[in-house]
Amino acid sequence: MTNSSGGATGSAYYIVWESKILSVDYRTADTDEEMGTVDQSAGADTDRTFLTTLKGGGKTYTGKHDAGDTTLWFAIKPGTEGTLEWGEEGTTATCPKHTVNAIVTNRHKGAAYDGLVVISASWIYSGAVTDGTY
Repeated sequence: MTNSSGGATGSAYYIVWESKILSVDYRTADTDEEMGTVDQSAGADTDRTFLTTLKGGGKTYTGKHDAGDTTLWFAIKPGTEGTLEWGEEGTTATCPKHTVNAIVTNRHKGAAYDGLVVISASWIYSGAVTDGTY
């Protein structure tokens, strides 16, 4: 399920980066999509008109992880390119599935507390999102 701002809610959400499951204890998972435009207005026009250009998008994630497990931190190094997959309703048959080639643009790790650390990452899509089902 998603909320009105495009963020995921509920316990079924599933997100994987390069075979590493991130959704074990996530806090947020947001998806952004955009369409580029170019102004095609002519000199005598009184209103601006636009043409669409290239689509783009990205994803952000924040979740709690075991402070001693460094595999996720090393997997989300900025500049790393790979496959990002998510399903907002889980992975049972017929649930929506989205897959895209993506590049990590940002990562953040908070200080460990009680054996846990909060890690966040941002990706930019490098290609079209493939929508399907599990």
